[in-house]
Amino acid sequence: MGEPAPPATESGIHAPLDGLLRAFVHDGVVDYGCLQAHEAQLDTYLRVVARIDPSVLSRDRQIALWINAYNAFTLKLILSRYPAIASIKEIPRRWEREEWVVGGRRYSLDAIEHEILRREFHEPRIHFAIVCASKSCPDLAAEAYLAARLDEQLDRAARGLLADSRKGARVAREKGLLGDVHNKLYLSAIFKWFREDFARGGSLVDFVKGYLPADARTFVDVAGGDLALDFLDYDWTLNGE
Repeated sequence: MGEPAPPATESGIHAPLDGLLRAFVHDGVVDYGCLQAHEAQLDTYLRVVARIDPSVLSRDRQIALWINAYNAFTLKLILSRYPAIASIKEIPRRWEREEWVVGGRRYSLDAIEHEILRREFHEPRIHFAIVCASKSCPDLAAEAYLAARLDEQLDRAARGLLADSRKGARVAREKGLLGDVHNKLYLSAIFKWFREDFARGGSLVDFVKGYLPADARTFVDVAGGDLALDFLDYDWTLNGE
């Protein structure tokens, strides 16, 4: 007998991943040791994803599927080397390997991110949802993404990153060498790497303002044209305990 048919409902499709995320992800930190002990459940989810044809799904269900698949594949990639690694960057060709199956086709993580999520959907908030297993990444959500709640989930992910002054956004008034004061907005390097996605139809600062905490948003408004933009260092250390 062959594999059983995938669940009929979206929540059923993503239930194995949702259960793992709720159990082993807390405030963006992944308990890879416990996750590894339940890797069979992750494998169950990967087998389901391998049989789902994205082309028959609605736009939001496709986005949710690709985000969940990307995150699940990344978790599987880390578990393949855990606990011997301290960073995803220790894994050769981590983003170029075509070993991840969706709808019967093989993809690399790069292909999912750049050729599908970015190119086909033009949704900049996906950068806050797909997570590369590193401390400076946006927090990995402790739940699967679902079409019915996608807009709310993506907004929450954006606000969560930009509320984190360590890795998302920070404002400061800094003195220069001549004693002059500069208003600075520091952002995650994600905004530098994918600036074109965030600035489509406007400016990067305009996009960011919509998700900044109130005090930081006021700072940016008051600074106006005197605001200087810079980017935070990126920590590629594993986002685990």
